[in-house]
Amino acid sequence: MKKNQPLMFALEACFLAVLLLSCKQTSTFNFPNQTEPSTLKGVTAGLIAGSVSDTILQIDYETQEENGGFAWINPTNAPATDAASIASPGRSGNYAIAHKVVLGDPGYFSNEAYRSESDAINMPAALFFPGDKRRYEFSVNLVEWELWNPANTPYGDNIFQLKVSGGDPVPIRFLTKRHAIVARYGAKGQATIVPDFRQHINKWIDFRIDVLWGDQGDGWMKVYTRLPGQSTYTLQFENLNATTFTGVQLDKGQKGYIKWGVYREAGKDSAGHVITTDNILRRTALHDDIRIIKLP
Repeated sequence: MKKNQPLMFALEACFLAVLLLSCKQTSTFNFPNQTEPSTLKGVTAGLIAGSVSDTILQIDYETQEENGGFAWINPTNAPATDAASIASPGRSGNYAIAHKVVLGDPGYFSNEAYRSESDAINMPAALFFPGDKRRYEFSVNLVEWELWNPANTPYGDNIFQLKVSGGDPVPIRFLTKRHAIVARYGAKGQATIVPDFRQHINKWIDFRIDVLWGDQGDGWMKVYTRLPGQSTYTLQFENLNATTFTGVQLDKGQKGYIKWGVYREAGKDSAGHVITTDNILRRTALHDDIRIIKLP
C-alpha cells in the first residue's frame, strides 16, 4: 500500500458523508410566516429558574436526521419510507420531523396499530419515575388536516404521549377529536385543550406540560398552550393531588417515556377489520422543538 493511500481513503469517506447529507430528501411545506418569539429562543430563558444544565433533552432536527441527532431516539417503527421524514420549515428553525399514516396501508402499521411515532424509551436520561418533576414542551403542525365529517366515525388521532411501559393506562396523551385537541389522562380523564383547531391547520401550536410524577395521589399536572399569534403560554388544564404516574409495575422495570407522531385510533367492523371507507385516510403531522426540562 502506498503511504498516501490512508489519506486518500479518509478524504473519500469525508466526501461521501458530505454528499449523502446534501442529497437527503426533505419535504417542503408552504406555511404562514410563524417565528418563535425571541424571548423564548433560549432553552430556559424566561421559563424556569436554573441553567442550561436543567435541560434533559432538546430536539430541533437541525441536523436533518430523523432521530434528531440522538442515537437513542427511535424515529418510527412503521416500515414505509415516508412514515417519518425530515420536513421544512420547522417551528423555530429550518427543519422538523413529519410523521405520516395512511389507514389500510401496511406500510404505516406498527406496534399493532396504524401509527408512526418517535420515542425516547431507550434514552435513560429522558425517562421519568415517581418523584421526578419535569417540564415537557413540543410544537405540532397539522398538515392539510382533513376536517372531521359527522357522517364518519369520530375516532381520534394521537399526536403526543407521555406513556408508561407495560400496558398500564397512559398518564397523558393529546389527540384530535372532531375539531378539538383534547388531553386524555389516566384511565378515564379527559380535558379539552384546544376547543377548535380548524383555524390553526398548517400553523404551529406550542404545548407545555408541567408534571410532578406521583404514584400515590401525590402528583400534579398542568397543561399550557401557545396558539398562533400568541406570545405567552396559557394554562388550559390542571390535575392536582393526583396519581400522575399510572404504572403499577415498577418492580418489573417499568418506566415512563415520551412519544410523538401520529397514532390513528381507527374504527373496526364486526369482523375486526379496520374501517377505511371514510374520507379521512391520511394524516401528516409535523413535530419540532421537543424539550424535557428538569424542574426545581
